[in-house]
Amino acid sequence: METKRLRYEFDIKRNITVILGDSATGKTTMVELLSAYGRFGENGGIKLESDVPCVVFAATGEKWQSFFVDVEDSIVFIDEDHPFVFGEEFARYACSCSHYFVIITRRPLFNLPYSIDEVYGIKTTGRYHFPEKVYHEFYHIYDNALPNTVNNKYTFLLEDSGSGLDFYRNAFGDSICRSAGGNSGIAKVLSELDTEVVVIADGAAFGAYMDGLLSVAENKTNVILYLPESFEWLILKSGIIMGENLDRILAHPEEYIDSKEYFSWERYFTSLLMHITENDPVRRYSKVKLLPFYSTGKNREAIIAAMPEPIRRLYTKD
Repeated sequence: METKRLRYEFDIKRNITVILGDSATGKTTMVELLSAYGRFGENGGIKLESDVPCVVFAATGEKWQSFFVDVEDSIVFIDEDHPFVFGEEFARYACSCSHYFVIITRRPLFNLPYSIDEVYGIKTTGRYHFPEKVYHEFYHIYDNALPNTVNNKYTFLLEDSGSGLDFYRNAFGDSICRSAGGNSGIAKVLSELDTEVVVIADGAAFGAYMDGLLSVAENKTNVILYLPESFEWLILKSGIIMGENLDRILAHPEEYIDSKEYFSWERYFTSLLMHITENDPVRRYSKVKLLPFYSTGKNREAIIAAMPEPIRRLYTKD
């Protein structure tokens, strides 16, 4: 989207895109331009290029649901003045509709499972405004190098309590792996640990919890955050499972994931892995209990090899 003086440019890949930031960073201007385009089109001096319609939520004095009665398959921009986005009712609607949402907010949206890769701030360079990612898939808080011998010092803190926890306990040691019982428990458990910690969670649904986690981690001497899309994504990336178009799917998942059917990419990769392996009793994947196929021998090493270098260095073969 652009005018003679301004240009905004970004890609929408997932159901929820979150734009963070303080005042005077260009967020409100972007929404105002989109609103003007909705009223006047290019006659208002605004040019918009998008594969799907872009609309700005602008309902006043009515329930928010009524706005969406005549809106179909659109990118919906919601400014920070609308508190309904924090509620469970909106979360249920967002998870079942075909819209994509761009939500401007200064507070986390705990009811929505949005990705750390789709949390942005707006970076301004001259007349161009580029949404810049706030979080990254792998974020090492401290730059100090890992020591050569670390297996007996690090605690692995996982949000998972099923197959992912099974794998990491098998690979790194049962005694040093601990489950936080879900995303919401990670920051609290981390604050209680007095060891060096590797935090592992599904980045595809962790966006709302990053600020809380980082605020705790900043007070620790050495914390590694590993936030892949999901454990199922990691298995597929490792190459131990073969599937039709799998390389292409992993490279461009947005081309394959129906947002109405799979609100979170984690759900899609879980479904894909279960579908590929459903007729093979040796490889059949379940989120509840991991089969030995994944946690032993060369397959286990292949999954480890798909992780970033700092995590791989903590692994010792049997």
